Amino acid sequence: MNAKITENKGFTKERRPINIVIEKTGLKLLYLISKQIKKIFKMKFLKYIFILILLIIVVGAIYLATLDGTYDVKKSKIFKVEPTVVFNEINDFQNWKDWGPWYEQDSTITPIYGNKTIGQGANYSWTSNEGDGSMETIHVEKPTSIDQVIYFKTPFGDMKSDIYWRMEKVKEGTEVTWGMKGEFGFFTRFMASGMETQMEPMLERGLELLDENIQRDLAIYTVEINSVVDYSGGFYLYTTTSSRIDEIGIKYPAMLLKIDVFIKSNSIRSTGESFTIYHKYDMQNGTAMFSVCYPVSERITNLEGTDILSGFMERGKYFKTTLHGSYTNSKEAWDKAYSAVEDLEDYKLKEYGEPFELYVNSPIITTSPADLITEIYIPVEKIKAITSSPIAPTFGN
Repeated sequence: MNAKITENKGFTKERRPINIVIEKTGLKLLYLISKQIKKIFKMKFLKYIFILILLIIVVGAIYLATLDGTYDVKKSKIFKVEPTVVFNEINDFQNWKDWGPWYEQDSTITPIYGNKTIGQGANYSWTSNEGDGSMETIHVEKPTSIDQVIYFKTPFGDMKSDIYWRMEKVKEGTEVTWGMKGEFGFFTRFMASGMETQMEPMLERGLELLDENIQRDLAIYTVEINSVVDYSGGFYLYTTTSSRIDEIGIKYPAMLLKIDVFIKSNSIRSTGESFTIYHKYDMQNGTAMFSVCYPVSERITNLEGTDILSGFMERGKYFKTTLHGSYTNSKEAWDKAYSAVEDLEDYKLKEYGEPFELYVNSPIITTSPADLITEIYIPVEKIKAITSSPIAPTFGN
């Protein structure tokens, strides 16, 4: 007798309770396995990401190690003036506002000057919307070089660079070089290669503005024709040399410095400003013999072991002319002075007399050429009245 197989209501042959249990258990197992796989994959992915980042850092460090983080950017320009004129303009930070190229780029710059703005130890700072900074002069050699240090404030700290100026006497005038050099840190040394592109246009523009400003100052001058004066003369210390006329401006500063050092080291009292005596001045051959002098109160006798000598100027009559402005205009002043002497009615040029020029204020402390004062003295003598011999009377026979 065949037993009749009956099915529970609600279940098919294929979906019995045991099958459902197995099916649910399998899905759960698959879910757990897939979750574990995802977890493992995620961990490996993070590991790969970490390895990739580490690899980038290592490669980047190797690349940075091959780079040169130093930079030295400079530009040069010929100025048709003596080195001293350029030196004085650069040596005073208060002059920079007249030609600094950054003032064209950022109108919000506000300079703040320290107690000293001229020479070694001079400093100033600035604030602006583009960033703050400061600068200090650390060494000067008049009139050939100025060394400075500049600091730019950045979010990563102060960025330091060295600034240098070089003034070299050349045939055309003075070759002026303005440069900036420094070194970036390890992680920023890639920026060094871009410094040339960034800085060269600014340095070039700065030299152009500096030259224009100097030429404006040189154009401000007057020649004042004074009169015949009685010059008292006196003792002086001096050093003498011969040179080409166009080399006087080069030799003069060194000669003046030599006397100045001698006076200070020997505690000698100077009674006035320096002056230059011209013993010979040959325009035809372009040569001159001259002495750079300092007036002193008495004759100095202890001069052994030095080329500095002691002299005395006799009291005499001189025709005085005053130049207000840059010494580059001195030729015009001298020409006008000699022309005025020729027009004198009662005086004439003294034979064998030695003219001299006196520097009322020093270019060292008078930074603007327009404010310089130079007095020119040309020796003259009284024209003797011509008297006719009395005519003897004649008597007839």
